Formats: sequence, C-alpha cells, structure tokens
Amino acid sequence: DPNMATPLLNADIATMAADAVGEDVDIMREPVQFPGLAPSFVIGNGDFNPTNCPYNPVTHRLECPVVVRNNGLSITRSYAFFGAADAVQQAYDALLTVRANILADVVGSHTSTNWSATINRHRDFNVTGLLGTETQRTWNGTGTSSATRSRHSDEGAERSYDIDCTMIAANVVVPVPNGADRFPISGTVTRHCTITFSGGPRDGQTVERTAVLTFNGTETASMTVGDRTFDVNLRDRHRGPGRP
Repeated sequence: DPNMATPLLNADIATMAADAVGEDVDIMREPVQFPGLAPSFVIGNGDFNPTNCPYNPVTHRLECPVVVRNNGLSITRSYAFFGAADAVQQAYDALLTVRANILADVVGSHTSTNWSATINRHRDFNVTGLLGTETQRTWNGTGTSSATRSRHSDEGAERSYDIDCTMIAANVVVPVPNGADRFPISGTVTRHCTITFSGGPRDGQTVERTAVLTFNGTETASMTVGDRTFDVNLRDRHRGPGRP
C-alpha cells in the first residue's frame, strides 16, 4: 500500500538532512578569502591550503586537489572571486572583492550515530557582502545529493532507503568574523527529497518529503519535515527528538 503509515520516515529524513546541512554550514563559516592570506593559513580541518589551490586561467577558478579525509569521504572544491561589474579576480582582495562562488563535492561512504549511507553531494554557493570591511555575509545557492543504502537503526528495526534530494540555500546570513561560536543568524536551507524504500513491505515504493531548516544565530536550528519539527545541532550534525 503506497499510503501505508511510516511513522519514522520524517525522523530518518531529518537525520540525513541534519548531516548534510552541517556540511553546508561548515562551508559558510569558513573564511572564503583564504587564497589571499599567508600560505601557512588553512581553513576548516586544514584540508584546503591556499598554496595548493592555484588559479586556473581557463576556468577562472582557484582549484583545490581532491582531499580524502580519515572518515573516507573525498572532497573536491574550487573558488571564484569577482570584483566590480563581476570582473574575474585571480585572488581574493580584502577591499575590492564583491562576491565569491564555491563549488564543492563530497563523495564516499559515511557512518554517523545510528545512520550510514553512501553519499554523493554537490553544492554551488554564492556569497555576497565581501566588499570592503564587512560584518556579515549572505549565502545563496543550490545543490543535489544522493544517499544510497541509507540505513537507519534507531527507534526500532533497521530501515533502508535510497534518497535523492535537491537543495536551495536562501539568504543565509553569517556574521563576520567567523568563529567557533558564530552560526548563521537567519535564512533557510530547503531540501526536497525523493525516497525509495529498500526492503520491507514497501520495497520499491517512492514518496517525497521536504525538509526546511531555519537559522536563528545559535548552534541549534529548527527543521521541519512533513508534520514534524526537529532541533538540529549544527556543530555535531545531529537531530533531536521530533515534536508535532
């Protein structure tokens, strides 16, 4: 029955979306101006060193080599910087850069608390508000993702799905300078997902869900999935118990 009740589905989608939005926020909280800084400066987990991301005159982007983290995920990024009238810049300029574009891909097998999947995520982010001395930046962008053999083992028997999503980040405002305790103060990230059941009485059936996360300036943001609302810890990428 395609209308069979699936009481844990919204929570399972929230788990997957919480992990993905944690990656979104990690990118947004990084100092995107890093290619203009000293060679010893690194961002995030130290994966992207400016000396390793040279400017490509064909693509007009600073292209970083693939990084494989110790959790098995492969990460590819490139950056583009633009000045007045959208003129391409070969590096970030603290006074003259107007906006930046970040392309990011994450591929590999991923395991979190009570959840595992093979993931493939792509993001295309634009950040504005870089001109001159700024106190905040605004992020917008789109993305796609897939999670195959997404296995969820909390709250009962294991459930498995294949999940394909599109993502829209809308007017996410991030304070500057960034820091460990600074999180987006407003804006939303919306994921619309198509879920295909794998195994069980609904094997092969497909449903859709939309997850909307709203930022409030703290590490705990609110996410709605269907008729449920969840607290999401942006620092550790975990969802809390749902509520009506």
